Amino acid sequence: MTKFSEDLLNRILDASVGNVVTVLGEIFDCNIKLEVIEQNSVAPNQFVRKVSITAQGLPVIKANVKFDSTVLPEFIMTDLLKKKHGIGEILNANGINATRNVIALNRNPDENKVSREYEIIHNEIVWFTILEEIRLVNLSSDNNS
Repeated sequence: MTKFSEDLLNRILDASVGNVVTVLGEIFDCNIKLEVIEQNSVAPNQFVRKVSITAQGLPVIKANVKFDSTVLPEFIMTDLLKKKHGIGEILNANGINATRNVIALNRNPDENKVSREYEIIHNEIVWFTILEEIRLVNLSSDNNS
């Protein structure tokens, strides 16, 4: 991983909850696309959402988001079920202050990726658990200049 990529990675990892897409837009100076690939109920009140974030058509982040509908306010669930917006955008639009609790961070230089598992917490309650994969090869200046 190049130094440039390391700096970019740290900016992404340090982005506050709900601002990763904004930070990516600043880094790459392009339109960042967040797409909800699928969202399914895996058990009563338990959901899994698959998300892809691309910059200039290249996948930068893939994430799996788990959440329990019994702990979320109805207005948040309503937005989630529409499958149109990312978690951060929904939280920001509703003025929700949340924090990130990182459970694990793994760097795999052989596969040129970083994986991170974290919780998004509001008022000491875990609202979301996210497992994301950041593709370092697509953070290089050669791919995004």
